[in-house]
Amino acid sequence: MDFSTPSRALESIPRRKPALPTELVQWAQTMLSNKNLTEDYVQGCLTFLEKSERWEILAVGVYLCTDLLTNYSRSSTIYVDGPRVPTTISGENAAVSSLSHDLAMAISRALLDTSSKNLEHKEPRIRTLVAKAVGAVIALNDESLQEATEELYNSILSSLYTHLEAGRDESSELYSKSSTGALDDTTGWRALETNWQGLAAFIAASGPTYFEHHQLTEKLLEACEYCCITHLNRHVRAAGIATIEQWIKACSTSEVHSSLILEPESPLRRTVVKVLKVSLADNWSQVRMAASVLCRVLWQCLLQYPIEDRHVESIYPTLIPRMCLNRFYLAQGVKLYSHETWMIIFGQGGGLEAVASNAGAVCRYYVKMCDADNHAVREAACQAVAELAQKLGSHPTFAENLQPYVATLLQALIMCFHDESWPVRDEACLACGRFCRAYPEECRSELPLLKERWLEQLTDQIWSVREDAAVALGDAMLAYPRELEPVLLKFLKDKLPAARDQPAMTREEYIKHSNDIDAHTEQQLYSCGSLAPKLRKGGAGRIGCSSCGITRPKAAWEATDGCIYLMREIVQLCSEEQSNRVELEDDTLLPLIEEMVDVCRMKHFPQSDDLRATLFRQLPVIARALGKQRFKRVYLQLFLDIIMDTLDSRTASALSKHAAGQCCEELGELVGAGIFRGRLDDYQQEVYDKAMQERRNLPKGPVTDGMSPFGPKGLILSTIHPAVTQLQGVEGTPS
Repeated sequence: MDFSTPSRALESIPRRKPALPTELVQWAQTMLSNKNLTEDYVQGCLTFLEKSERWEILAVGVYLCTDLLTNYSRSSTIYVDGPRVPTTISGENAAVSSLSHDLAMAISRALLDTSSKNLEHKEPRIRTLVAKAVGAVIALNDESLQEATEELYNSILSSLYTHLEAGRDESSELYSKSSTGALDDTTGWRALETNWQGLAAFIAASGPTYFEHHQLTEKLLEACEYCCITHLNRHVRAAGIATIEQWIKACSTSEVHSSLILEPESPLRRTVVKVLKVSLADNWSQVRMAASVLCRVLWQCLLQYPIEDRHVESIYPTLIPRMCLNRFYLAQGVKLYSHETWMIIFGQGGGLEAVASNAGAVCRYYVKMCDADNHAVREAACQAVAELAQKLGSHPTFAENLQPYVATLLQALIMCFHDESWPVRDEACLACGRFCRAYPEECRSELPLLKERWLEQLTDQIWSVREDAAVALGDAMLAYPRELEPVLLKFLKDKLPAARDQPAMTREEYIKHSNDIDAHTEQQLYSCGSLAPKLRKGGAGRIGCSSCGITRPKAAWEATDGCIYLMREIVQLCSEEQSNRVELEDDTLLPLIEEMVDVCRMKHFPQSDDLRATLFRQLPVIARALGKQRFKRVYLQLFLDIIMDTLDSRTASALSKHAAGQCCEELGELVGAGIFRGRLDDYQQEVYDKAMQERRNLPKGPVTDGMSPFGPKGLILSTIHPAVTQLQGVEGTPS
């Protein structure tokens, strides 16, 4: 069944197997061909509600009637299908949006009767449609329906309490179970989720009048709090959060009931804070997203009132840490939405003072999340800790707020430095470097351990881990130049030639090994973000795909690759822009550069193209750091042959040839294209000219016409809040 539009819902009816009754199929075809016959269309919708022996017909009837009423009242509904779906108005029924009042009342009464009978229907799609129908009927706000709507409200509450008391239904043979006989966390809860959705739709449609006719009892708040925080089913948790959101919206549009959310000791406000404290850190992105929506609604409600009436100081220690960390969460929806919420609350560049004044609560939460079971949470926590070092640690006023917690944060990062998930290790590596740069004396005692871990990461199997280890060592070298300079120079001297020890292998052998079915059949499955077996639990209580110590052996050429990144960082420290310069004379640097070029000439292993591509990508950065005159005088000639050989090669990879071409272009811009070309022999000049012509023919900028990897222009609409669109050039990391 397709419920994306009324037309598609009707078109689904003839396709159902086994076939539906002929009379109902004919009704569907008539309605598709005669949309402008308003009374016939409505009669068809009511017929579907009456003759609903099959759930498909009932579902179409409820959907079409809900669509008619929604268009009639021009109302919107709650996001049953997710936070990004603001309304169920289809736009197809413009012809029937001018329903007479009598027809609208007939549809409403039929929907009320159908909804009451099917709140606990065995088909979940029916229950979901019924929840939406509740909102469409209540939005009419007709006094003649008051008694029926009250009965429906009481039925929803009765069903909700009954399901909560009964708990999980594990007896039915309809539910699939694992080999251990256990149900998954989404099975066996019957209508509990859709009851909360129906209640949320009822509140949303009622608005502030909800509190005039219904009492927000302690029993109902406790039930909602339990479902949002403790309940096993993530869908139930998200539906409960949506219900609280509608209560807050109803309060925000009523001056009489605003105290329910403004008073710190109000039962509703205390429930909201408790729910957000847990749900903003939920292990499921779906629940975390619903909590992020609730958090924004709460703040938008509070921002309507004067500062002295908000009493936000009491909720800052609870909400600020969680809001900050969610700006780094792996799920893009949660991350971007949280960034936008922060901008709405604190504005451009704001929030730093709020974080500094609550540094204790923020640091304690970050440390706890560094030890979370979910590797995505640990990764986000490391990024958030690095942000503290970068923004608070370098601030002339707020640096002292963070100073008492540096040792604790550093220990949490060191723990993550040994994580089994490489993205976590990667972020912990960078964060440790930033802390050493911001608080060198506080971190000095851990320098031997950090140095060992950084150098180990510099030879990691993941290229981004190697690069970020080099960046972290660069930060640490600024903090401890005397301690680290001789160690790093010795490491470069020892490890730069490592690629020479890489076992010989032809590209054909490499491809054959990669495509060997026997070598890849019945083997351990691995997950993204980790070199650990999929869904295996191990280590210090970890879960998911980041829980094992299994890893592949490191390759010799990877150590050379890491040294190229480290060379870039060391040379950059010699640049004039650095306030804390590390002196590195040509007598020391030139032999290292010569060795780096020579070892990159090796071609006895297939990954040598990757090694050269790394060299070509880092060379312009190194050249700019050395300066135009120094690089042109001493170092330029060393690289010309290897660059031109790669451009002229018929066997080099496309990536390495592209990197070589880009390197030529950037070096030409630095020293002058004519000077660069003049250093080449006649044949090399022909290769260079051909490569530059190919680069000039490359399309510049994003694709505006024809095919685009991002789809047709205008397909993805902005979801940015109006309060944010007024701010131009916002980077999105305000704290």
